[in-house]
Amino acid sequence: MNQIAVPVREMMDAKPRRWSVLAVGGLLATAVAVGGYYLVVNRSTSASIGSAGLPTFEVALMDLPIRFSKDGELEATENIEVSCRVEGQTTVLSVVKEGVNVKKGDLLATLDSSAINQKIEDTTLELQKADAELTTATEMVEIQRLSNSANLEAADVALLLAKLDYEQYTEGTYPAQVKAAETTAEMAVNTLQTKTEELGQTRELATKGFVMASDVKNDELELTTARQALDKAQTDLNVLTKYTHAADLAAKKNAVAQADQKLARTKRENASNLSQKTADANAKSAALSTLKRRMQRLQQQLAACTVMAPADGIVIYATSGDRNAQNPLQEGASVRERQPMFRLPDTSHMKAVVRVQESQVTRLKPGMRASVKVVGIPQPIGATLSNISVLADSSQRWWNPDLKEYPVELTLDETPAGVKPGIGVTTEIFIDRLEDVPAVPMAAVYAAGPDSYVFVKSGDAVKPTKIKLGASNDTHIVIDEGAPPAGTSVVLLQAGQGRSLLESAGIKLVTAPTTQPGERRKRNGPPKDGEPQVSKAE
Repeated sequence: MNQIAVPVREMMDAKPRRWSVLAVGGLLATAVAVGGYYLVVNRSTSASIGSAGLPTFEVALMDLPIRFSKDGELEATENIEVSCRVEGQTTVLSVVKEGVNVKKGDLLATLDSSAINQKIEDTTLELQKADAELTTATEMVEIQRLSNSANLEAADVALLLAKLDYEQYTEGTYPAQVKAAETTAEMAVNTLQTKTEELGQTRELATKGFVMASDVKNDELELTTARQALDKAQTDLNVLTKYTHAADLAAKKNAVAQADQKLARTKRENASNLSQKTADANAKSAALSTLKRRMQRLQQQLAACTVMAPADGIVIYATSGDRNAQNPLQEGASVRERQPMFRLPDTSHMKAVVRVQESQVTRLKPGMRASVKVVGIPQPIGATLSNISVLADSSQRWWNPDLKEYPVELTLDETPAGVKPGIGVTTEIFIDRLEDVPAVPMAAVYAAGPDSYVFVKSGDAVKPTKIKLGASNDTHIVIDEGAPPAGTSVVLLQAGQGRSLLESAGIKLVTAPTTQPGERRKRNGPPKDGEPQVSKAE
C-alpha cells in the first residue's frame, strides 16, 4: 500500500501577481458563520495577540492546495447480480450464508423443483406419443408417394391404350369393315346377275321341255334370295358408313378424353393426398419440436433451481439494505422470476464512492487524484476520480427534497486485503494548487448575508474590510478582491465576535424574515431565521 504525500507550501514571499478563482461551496457558509477559533503557524508568519487581546494573522501570499474532503464508503468495481431464473414463483430450500467468499461454480442456493419435475414427467410421456405419431405420419407420407406412383402409372397406361384403340379403329378396323361391306355388296351384285341369267336359261329350256317347271321355281327363288342379299349388303354398308362408324368413332374419342381427364384427376388427387399427408407429418413434427423445446426449457428451469456462483466474490443478499424488500432471503422464502437474489462484489478491486452536493460537483473532473483513508487501514491509499454520475442520487429525496447529491467514484490504486463493501472511508480529492495567492484562515472571515468581511488590526483599532472570496480548502480561503496589503494583521474571530465588531463599526445587521409555517425555504435562498443580513451603514 502506497502512502500519498502531498507537499504544500503554506506561504511564500509576497509578490504581486494574478491568481485563479474557484467557486466557494457550502463549506464556507457553515464554517465561517460559526466563527471558530483557529491558530495558524507557518514558515514566515504566525498568529499573534494584539494589544486589545485579539489573536491576529498576518496577510501574505502563499501556496494554497485546493482539496475537497468527503466521507463515503467502499464498493466493488465489478458487482455481479444473480437473479432467480425460474419461471413463476418458487420457494428457497437452502441458501449459502451471507458474507462468505465463494468461487466460480460454488453453490449459492437451491430452489424447490418438485413442480418442474412433474412437468418434465408429463412432457416425457407427451414426447413419446408425439414421436410415435410422427413416425406413423412419416410412413403414411411414404405410402402415399408409392400409391401416387401406382395410380399415375395406371392412368398413363389407360390413356395410352385409349389412344391406341382409337388409332387402331380409325386406321385399321373401320377401313377393313368398309372394305368387307363393299366386297359383300359387289358379290351380291354378281350373284344377282348370275341368278338372273340362270333363271333366263332355265325358262328357255323349260319352254323346250328340257327342264321341269320346278326347276324354274327354284331358279326364281334363288334370284329372289340374291336380290335380298344385295339389298342387305348395301344396307349394311350404308349403316356402317353412316351410323356404326360415327358411333364407334365417338366412343373411341370419348375413351381417349376420359383417360386423359382421369390422368389429370389422378395427378391432382395424388398431389392433394400427398400434401395432406405431408401437412399432417409436418404438424406432428412441429408438435414434437414444440415438446422438445418445452422439455429443453424445463431442463433449463430445473438447472436454474440450483443457483451457482457465476464468478468469484463475496455473497451479499439482494434484500440486505433494500428498504423495499418485504421478506428477507432465507430458507422457505418465496422468490419470483427475475427477482435479484445475490450480489457478488469482486473485493479484489474496490472503489470509494462519495456523494457530492451539486454546488461542489462542478469543481470535480475525471482524472483527478485523491487520497482515501479506509477505516481500519492505517495508511491512506491513492485513488483516481474515475466517474461522476450524470444524475443526482434521489435515495434521500423523502427526507430532504432539496438535497441533491451526485455519486462520485474513486478507483483505488490498490485494494487492501480483507476489506468488504460498505466500509467507511474518508476521501480527499486534490482539485488544484494555487501559487502566490492572498489567503487567510477561515476564522478570519465573517459572512454577513451576501457580503464577507475581514477585520484589519491597526494598533488598538479594528476596521472591517469588505472582501470577495475565492477558492478554499479545509483551513484557508483565498481573498479574490479587496485583500489587505501583505503584512497587514487581520483578526482571528471567536464565536459571535464578528457581529459585535460590525455593529461597533456602525454596520447595521438585519435579521432575515421568519419562514411561514408550511413554506419551504428555496435552495440557496435567504438564510435561516436569526442569520444576519447586512445593510449600508447609516
